Amino acid sequence: MKLHLTLGSLLLVAWCHATPAAEPECDRSGSKTTPSPDGRWVANVQEEVCATASGGTAAGVTVVITSAADAQVAKRVFIMPVPRAREDWPRVRWPQAGSLEIRVPNLSDPSPPEPQWNGIQIALAYCGDDPAARQQLADYKSAVKQWQKDVSAWATRRKESEATAGPRPPRPEEPRLSPGRCQD
Repeated sequence: MKLHLTLGSLLLVAWCHATPAAEPECDRSGSKTTPSPDGRWVANVQEEVCATASGGTAAGVTVVITSAADAQVAKRVFIMPVPRAREDWPRVRWPQAGSLEIRVPNLSDPSPPEPQWNGIQIALAYCGDDPAARQQLADYKSAVKQWQKDVSAWATRRKESEATAGPRPPRPEEPRLSPGRCQD
């Protein structure tokens, strides 16, 4: 599987790996809570915007599992970049008491979740699962990065000699793909 990281993803990955002593100050949206079938746990889906050590901010949609008996027993087990629409936020489902499934739209760019925590197995699933479409999107993003480099090189050649620079490189065509939104 090809890993595609954007600047936002890199900030989120760095944020996720911060030590507990360096826990950032965060603003959190209201969360959607989903209790486990046995009532011992609650999965919370919410947006977090946090200050970073460099003075900037990082944002993501997170899934936090919290003990129903003790709110101090909690762990962020998943994070993804904030999508354009709230309909594209992750959905959580408890198939059974010790198993949590995090469902995301097919074309989202999530980080892998923690595989397990406190006896709870955590799995990622894509709604409208279409690996070929995800690959097409990754290929398109890669082609745009290459196109940006090619346009920069073309602009440099054009400054030196407009007559020999040649035509501007064409922008890659964005594929038309179904987002594979989750339907509850």
